[in-house]
Amino acid sequence: MQDRERTMATIPPRPLPPTPPSTDLLAPVLPSTFDENHLPSVLHQPDPMTPEAERQARRRTVRFLEEAGQRHLRLPRVAIATATVFFHRFYAKHCFQQHDRFEVAMACLLLAGKTEESPKKLDLVIRECWKLRRRAQQQQQQQRLSQGGESPNTASPSMASPTSAVHLDGSTQLDPKSEEYVRLKERVLLLERVILHTIGFELDISHPYKYLAECVQSLNVKRLLEYASPPPPKPDGSNVSRTSQNTQLFQDLFQYAMNFANDSMHTSLCLQFPSSQIAMACVYLSAKYCNIRPVGGRHWMELLEGITVEDLGCISVQILELVQPRRGAEGEAALKRVRRDLEEMGKESGGEKDGKRLKTG
Repeated sequence: MQDRERTMATIPPRPLPPTPPSTDLLAPVLPSTFDENHLPSVLHQPDPMTPEAERQARRRTVRFLEEAGQRHLRLPRVAIATATVFFHRFYAKHCFQQHDRFEVAMACLLLAGKTEESPKKLDLVIRECWKLRRRAQQQQQQQRLSQGGESPNTASPSMASPTSAVHLDGSTQLDPKSEEYVRLKERVLLLERVILHTIGFELDISHPYKYLAECVQSLNVKRLLEYASPPPPKPDGSNVSRTSQNTQLFQDLFQYAMNFANDSMHTSLCLQFPSSQIAMACVYLSAKYCNIRPVGGRHWMELLEGITVEDLGCISVQILELVQPRRGAEGEAALKRVRRDLEEMGKESGGEKDGKRLKTG
């Protein structure tokens, strides 16, 4: 059986051969073994990427996945999240230098649609993703030309395939009878199989959304949170009722937490931590942004069971570093506030590293 597993296929660099060569079956990444300094793209020779460049490639492609999945393919949010996890896991075992990230993204969307019972036809996935990518290439070319850049008919290397430049002719439609379409179809179908081997055929993907909703609901039922400062009076001068305050509090908490969970998909957190811990960190960040605190001077770690201060801090900082540039001064202030709060929690817990942890096995 072991010999048979070692014959399973993985995708080679271009040009595309009739059948992929054999290699070892690739096991999923374990959170405890994740190190971005040892990712394939960072170690690739002779042209290694820096960890920062690798992170940026992931973030840009996740934005592509969200745009293509939500606006063009009309996939449900959970299917887009599943495609994103497939993408992150693929590039935990393969490198960006050898495998076009947009073709991998197409295959991830195709596979995720089937996995989450929202299948899309291969023809539709190719046409819509190709159209979106071509528009992005054209916009990038317009910007370069306005700045006195390169020739108008050659795409930027960052948007093109690893081995060749893409020539733009102004069209955003892909002819289904063209060689490009045939090549993409074969490539995406092959990549779909390779993704399955890479993730060890693990298709049951757990996302933070379910745990997030459960955590917020539990906090709501137990009435464990309150606003740090009372909300302003109504326009007529009357105070807001406690019931209305509580309803608004948990609506704000849930909405901000969902936003942070969506932001977490742009990072490699799904390779590092269980989705339940990511969800709790999102709830914590949401509370900090909404000026919400535990009642009665209680400790946040009493409310968030199954996560240590160290893990909470690691997840929170990675998400905040992602969103901080978009939020400007507000985001920078929030990052400092969360760091200070986490440091205080670490001191109060005595620096225990063997705190309550979620059983993931």
